Amino acid sequence: MKIDIFAHICPKPFIDAFAKTVTSPEKLRETDWPAGWPMLWDVEKRLAIMEKYDNYVQVLVPTGPAPGVCANSSQAAEMASIFNDGLAEIVNEYPDKFLGAVAYLPLDDIDATLKEIDRVICELGFVGICMDTPIYRLKEQIDGTYDYDYESVKPLDTPELWPIYERMTQYDLPVWLHPRGKNGVPVYPGEERGRHLLAQVIGWPMESAMAMSRMICGGVLAKYPDLKMIIHHCGSAIIPALAGRLEEPFDFKLQGADPDGTDPFKIKPPIEHLRMFYADTALCGDVPILMCGHAFFGADHILFGTDYPYDKEGGDLYIRRTIEAVHSMDISDVDKTKIFEGNARRILKMGRNAAA
Repeated sequence: MKIDIFAHICPKPFIDAFAKTVTSPEKLRETDWPAGWPMLWDVEKRLAIMEKYDNYVQVLVPTGPAPGVCANSSQAAEMASIFNDGLAEIVNEYPDKFLGAVAYLPLDDIDATLKEIDRVICELGFVGICMDTPIYRLKEQIDGTYDYDYESVKPLDTPELWPIYERMTQYDLPVWLHPRGKNGVPVYPGEERGRHLLAQVIGWPMESAMAMSRMICGGVLAKYPDLKMIIHHCGSAIIPALAGRLEEPFDFKLQGADPDGTDPFKIKPPIEHLRMFYADTALCGDVPILMCGHAFFGADHILFGTDYPYDKEGGDLYIRRTIEAVHSMDISDVDKTKIFEGNARRILKMGRNAAA
């Protein structure tokens, strides 16, 4: 079986509800809106593509506007609930095709987030949660339109987020990390953000690499060493490729060490903390970089994921290329089975129901 652990979705009930909730058409247009990607919300179209591949199934991972773009925190919590209920309905209707779902959360409201985590895991049987990196809110511009508020952006090692990591450690289920930021980096004076789309193509992997590094230097993985985190694009491809650079010349500074004063970097070097992450195979079929990721993370920490449906064929291309890439890897059949299926079953506890 090929368990795609990074297949994006945005359920239609959420799209309809969100369109009624946002305060203006301009605000709607300024979000990462999924309406132009029917494979995100049309389940029948999704199933038609999935049927082309033997023993191919998906874990449903949120995409679309971040909950914080809603007008207030109570609306964000309501939108998250609608989103997650929509995922649960799909999993319940097609349990043989969708083995589980990952929660969409109102991360600007920690109490609401913790409540929703408990609900989706205990009542709906979700297999984990998704967190964007970094965390944004929208800000009204002088012309009345909306854009991301780059002055209030929060990194994932922000202390107010730590109760989320504690809760997920208690449940022993993973956190999916996904880069976000319409036109975030690079930024140059006198230019509009996002020129040439480089902010997405290069800036997003950079953000993922920074998030991984902040999670270890900020002390999150030192405090929660059993926390499972799945990083997109095989560790952003940046971390594995820079392994030698990360291992030798830099003296990583840890903040937020254990209460007893122990420096975990003296027990285990920073690069070994980076290897604690789980990585997916969403590299558009790039075998050499996938082999680099395999060498860095090891076969037990790589899971099959495609980034469905964000390609020019509505997901078909990424599924096809990623399957071919894993088959083309110069590794044992045992390792390939771990990547396609075994690791997902292990860390997602596939023995439990995908949805109640």
